[in-house]
Amino acid sequence: MIPPKIIRFLEERANIGFAGARDGELIPRGHRISGWRTDPSGRTITVFIPASWTAGLLDALRSNGQIAITLEEVGTHETYQIKGRYLRDREVRPDEIDIASESRERFVKALLAMFPGEPVGAMLRASLPSPTLAVEIDVREVFLQTPGPEAGRRIAPAPQAEVTAG
Repeated sequence: MIPPKIIRFLEERANIGFAGARDGELIPRGHRISGWRTDPSGRTITVFIPASWTAGLLDALRSNGQIAITLEEVGTHETYQIKGRYLRDREVRPDEIDIASESRERFVKALLAMFPGEPVGAMLRASLPSPTLAVEIDVREVFLQTPGPEAGRRIAPAPQAEVTAG
């Protein structure tokens, strides 16, 4: 479902992410993502969330199952939104903490290019704590969110050609 080109972007360049979920009363809440892993088939993505950003998440996911994640490359603002259904959650594994660390370093490197200086780097690293929770998502839709005329366009599944009455 996630096209291979976007999987490569997520693995190699994306450096910041957020999740949005809403509870049974449809009240939204945002959650910082510190890393992610996409299944090679593109059908699922697992996001890694720090403990400080998990409040209300599991209750919301268990009540309605819907989640949207936005992943971006800071600097270029290339951005994609992935909408899907909650499958399961678990504690993160050591290799997933390493994935989150790689994402954090991409984020720090991108911002240090704009705001040089190691004190800034230390603050940026601290802003993305190590994850404790892994949430697996069944991918349903992928949207381009990069600013520009195509923002909001659904990428996957591919939009069907409109049928006009004639």
